[in-house]
Amino acid sequence: KLSYLNKLFDKLVLGESCESNSGDSGIEQIKTDTIAPEKDYIQKFIGKPTDICWEEASKKGDPVGPDSEIDFKDIFDNLSKLSEVEKKIHLLYRPFICVMDFSCRFNLYELGILMPDSRFDPASHPSVSVRLHNSFAQVKIYAGGKMVATALTADVARSALFKVIRMVQEMDYKPDIKTFSKNIVHASFCMPFKLDLNLMAQKYEEQVTSNPKRRPFITYTTENVGVRFAIFPTGYVLVLHSSCHSETRSAIAALLPILAKVRNGYPKAGELQGSQEGDVTYKLLWEKKLDEDKEGLLLYS
Repeated sequence: KLSYLNKLFDKLVLGESCESNSGDSGIEQIKTDTIAPEKDYIQKFIGKPTDICWEEASKKGDPVGPDSEIDFKDIFDNLSKLSEVEKKIHLLYRPFICVMDFSCRFNLYELGILMPDSRFDPASHPSVSVRLHNSFAQVKIYAGGKMVATALTADVARSALFKVIRMVQEMDYKPDIKTFSKNIVHASFCMPFKLDLNLMAQKYEEQVTSNPKRRPFITYTTENVGVRFAIFPTGYVLVLHSSCHSETRSAIAALLPILAKVRNGYPKAGELQGSQEGDVTYKLLWEKKLDEDKEGLLLYS
C-alpha cells in the first residue's frame, strides 16, 4: 500500500490539474480580481467567534475510542505498516506553497502558448499551469499578477517561483515583486484520545505557550528543528513551520510519545466533529487563520 506521502507525491507530479480543497492551506486566496472567485466557505466566518463551545460539544454522542491500541514509540520505523499507522492517526500532509504578488499583469493566452511544459484551460481553471519536471514542482500564473508554486519542500517551491520569473522576464515582462508569502500548516493528525493541555503545559512549560482566552489550543515547539504544533484538547494537531516532509515526520514521531502521556479519555462524537457553523469545522477554520497569521500573533500572544 502507498503511504499518504507517496500518494501526495504522485498527485503533484502526475496530475494534470492540482485543484485545491478548501482546507489546503489557503490556495483560494490567490484568485485575481479579473476572475470571478469561487464561493469561499471559510472566509465569511472570519471576524466571528473563533472557538466552539467545547462543553456543549462534549455532551453530544458517545465516547469514540480506537479499534486497537497504538504503540507510539518508534511509530514510523516499520515501513510495512506505515500506511496503516497514517490511517489510524489520520495523518494528512500538505504541499509546500509559496505565493508572490507582482506589479504587472500577465497575458495568459500568450504564456500558455510560449512557455514550455505549460497548460492553459480557462474552462477548468483561471491560470496557466507550468510544471518543472526536474524539481517536481508546479507554478500557477494568474492574470492579475500572482504566481503560486506548489512542491514537496519549501526550498523547491521557492526556487520554482524564481525559475518561472526568469522565464517571463525573457518574454519582456517586468515582474517587480510586491509581496511574498508561504503556507505554514504542513500536516495534521488526530490522536485517538483527548489531551490534558493543562498537564502538558505544566510538564513542558519551556516548550509550551498557551492563552485560553485567545485560542483553544496550545503551541508546542520542538527543541531541535523548530517545528511547531497547534495542539487541541480533542487530540487534533496541526504541524507548522516545517521545511520538508521528512522533517515533519521526524517531529511528529518525537511528539507522539509525549501526547500519549497526557491522554484524557476519549472524545465524543460532537467534539470530533466540532462544527463552527454549517459544514465549517474548527479544524478548517483554525488552519486558515494560522496560515493567514504571518506574524505569529495567534501562536504566541
